Amino acid sequence: MAQDYHRAKLRGKSFKGKDLADADFSYSDIRGADFTDANLKGANFSHVKAGLQRRWAIVLVIFALLLSALSGLLSAIGGSLVGILLLDNNRENLYVGIVCLAVLSIFFLITIYRGVSAAFGFMALSVTCAGVAAVGWAGIVAVTWAGGTANAGAMELAQVVAVVVTGAVAIVATILGTVVIAGTVALGGYVAGLFAVAVTISSAALVSGVVAIMAARVNPIAGGVAVAIAISVILLSAYVGCLALFEDEKQSIIRDLALSMATRYGTNFQGSDLTDADFTRAKLKNANLLRTNLTRTNWFEVERLNVAAIGKCCLSNHKIRTLLVTKNLQNKNLDGWDLQGLNLRGANLVDASLIGTKLNNANLQNANLSRVNLMRSQVDNTDFRSATLTGAFIENWGITPETKLEGVQCDYIFMRVPTKDNPNPRRLPANWEETFQEGEFTEFFRPLSKVSQG
Repeated sequence: MAQDYHRAKLRGKSFKGKDLADADFSYSDIRGADFTDANLKGANFSHVKAGLQRRWAIVLVIFALLLSALSGLLSAIGGSLVGILLLDNNRENLYVGIVCLAVLSIFFLITIYRGVSAAFGFMALSVTCAGVAAVGWAGIVAVTWAGGTANAGAMELAQVVAVVVTGAVAIVATILGTVVIAGTVALGGYVAGLFAVAVTISSAALVSGVVAIMAARVNPIAGGVAVAIAISVILLSAYVGCLALFEDEKQSIIRDLALSMATRYGTNFQGSDLTDADFTRAKLKNANLLRTNLTRTNWFEVERLNVAAIGKCCLSNHKIRTLLVTKNLQNKNLDGWDLQGLNLRGANLVDASLIGTKLNNANLQNANLSRVNLMRSQVDNTDFRSATLTGAFIENWGITPETKLEGVQCDYIFMRVPTKDNPNPRRLPANWEETFQEGEFTEFFRPLSKVSQG
């Protein structure tokens, strides 16, 4: 007998590894609940509220603010060090300062146009080169001292090593500040919305401003450089964090890191089997859906699915996710798409084009497929029960004995796609005055599908 948790308060409860097939969780509060490796086939999660418990949401927001402030401190310190290097009368220091500015500028540009992952690759190369240079100079100094010629030249080389290390520290501190602030901006948005984003940015800006003012009191020009770099870091971080928040592919690493934090203590479905489960109008903010079986899972009108950890499954595709949530595919061109195992029950596919589309194991019960183009589509084990197929074009569709056609509503069908010369090809029934009687479409295609399989 299916278990009944209708309208239950299940915050923080553990259902790890349990058999909950066909269980009813509708309208329940499952924030923080653990369904790891559970059997949830056919379970009803409609109208549930998933995600973080309030205390964990507060903790994560506070953590984001503290981390943002610390990152603002790092970026301001990095900017101050660059300013000091640029103002030093020593020629080597000036060169290192210019190189630091160049590296940071290139990092910022790569971050904007190619994403943080590519920018980190550039940073790693730059810091490695700086480290090799520092070690090389240190070796020269060591050899010089070993030879007993501790002279001014050796001391000068030691100073150059220190300057290179200072430059490397300035670059690393500034870059880490940039990336961490961007991550906390995304984290704040995923946990508490745009208000938390604004507060997070303000925290980083406040700390950066304080450090820059202190640097300005020591040396106004150095402080000015620190201010300029700090402002650049804050603006870039906010931009990158918001791009990650709104699913820009270039900033996916920031998005993934922020989501891993935001969903760590949220509702956990990791490793569970959600085949044929129903999440109609559920709130799934901060839920963990990594490595779950989502075959024919119903996502109709789910809220905040984009703020759940979904990994590399079909839901990671924004367009497919939108289709599953809205189920409005009217006039859409989905030629060649992979929609295998998706739940499109009751969907509106009127006049849609599905040429060569993979629909194997998909649920299209009660869907309206009037005048849809199914030429060369793959429909093995596709569930068309009670769907409407009037006026559909089914040229060379991959029907099999496992394709479910019971209860299909269809007045007429076209066996070929229309052309200019033949706008109404191979209509069935052939007589334009006739239509299929109830159940006639199903009986007509059942033997044809068995023959095609043979």
